[in-house]
Amino acid sequence: MPADPAKYVVLLPARGLGGCALALLLSGVLVGAHAQTASVPLPQTRGISAHAASEAATEQLRPAQDVPAVAIEAASPVTMTAPVVEPATAPVAQPAPSMAQAMRDRGVLFKVTPPPSVPLPAEPVATDAGNKPAAPVVPAAVAPVGASYVLGTIHFGTPQEQAIDYDVLGKLIDATDNFVNEADVNSAWKPEFDAYRWLPAATPLGGMIGKDAMLKAQALLPAVRPQDLQRMKPWAVLALLEARGESAGETSMDARLQQVAGAAGKHLVHLETLEQQLQALDCVPAAEHAAVLNERLQKSWILRIESAEAMAYYHSRNLDAWLASVDRMDGLSDSARAIEQRSRICLLEDRNARWIGPLETVFQDAPSFVAVGAIHLVGADGLVARLRRDGYTVEAVPF
Repeated sequence: MPADPAKYVVLLPARGLGGCALALLLSGVLVGAHAQTASVPLPQTRGISAHAASEAATEQLRPAQDVPAVAIEAASPVTMTAPVVEPATAPVAQPAPSMAQAMRDRGVLFKVTPPPSVPLPAEPVATDAGNKPAAPVVPAAVAPVGASYVLGTIHFGTPQEQAIDYDVLGKLIDATDNFVNEADVNSAWKPEFDAYRWLPAATPLGGMIGKDAMLKAQALLPAVRPQDLQRMKPWAVLALLEARGESAGETSMDARLQQVAGAAGKHLVHLETLEQQLQALDCVPAAEHAAVLNERLQKSWILRIESAEAMAYYHSRNLDAWLASVDRMDGLSDSARAIEQRSRICLLEDRNARWIGPLETVFQDAPSFVAVGAIHLVGADGLVARLRRDGYTVEAVPF
């Protein structure tokens, strides 16, 4: 159980904040609202109209095996007056390497096999009294380490929407020695962390984005009290908006997996501290992020569509398409895109670069199960590409 029962841990795949896993710890933000509305059903915050959601999701929800193969056209038989030439067939077209690799990599669960261990070089050859070379000392062969697994997580939605079978994941965790995730979901909140999520009293959110935008934000986030919304930094508001206003708490995928691993007695490894995660979230000044929030609120329907798309991409295991959608930053001006790009570097590329060393150390020590935000896995600087560059074999596992 979390050290603070009033702490809501929400891990979000925030598109507007770089598309990677976020930790939004809102101590007490939602508690009062839940107490006030316990007997009244909360307004529906989960999605969009059936028509819009269907249009956004139809293509992505197609199973991988239903993707059309590359068209192959046979040339028409060539007939000449004399002699007659046998029908000629055009060479079979092959998918481009990048396309073929993308199809092989389509998934959210990956098996990771370390490269063969290479013994250290033999000690320098010494000579005996007769100036004859002595036999070099050859180190003993290192036994190969078993395979590990990496799961890309999504931090909102239900197991049914995500198409996640926790029984299967539990068996994989049981077969490994270590469980690795981004940060400890049971981290205790410290008062000094408040500066990462709350605005100074003298500069409330409404003063940054204006009255109309505040009213729209409140309408989209009815579970957050107005006085708390005024205190929240723009990144925190964006994170909630992009996760359909959900606060999953202990039912989030990351929290459930850590609980399973802890109950199984696995060694828990965290890639960063809670404060490091908060620093990454808060790396762009609030005044600049307020401009992004304002633009998002002006076109709030885009957030609804993108949330539906994100779930559809995850459900269909098409992370490359999800990353491409994240990178488009639909609906934002050039200036807002530039702000989001800086945030993305803090949240995605910089963290991947910090994580890869500890991950490879864990993989080389013992079979491990890793759970990190799905968008961390893909792209040229994603964890899968980084592992492959370092000699690891990474294969998508049907799941």
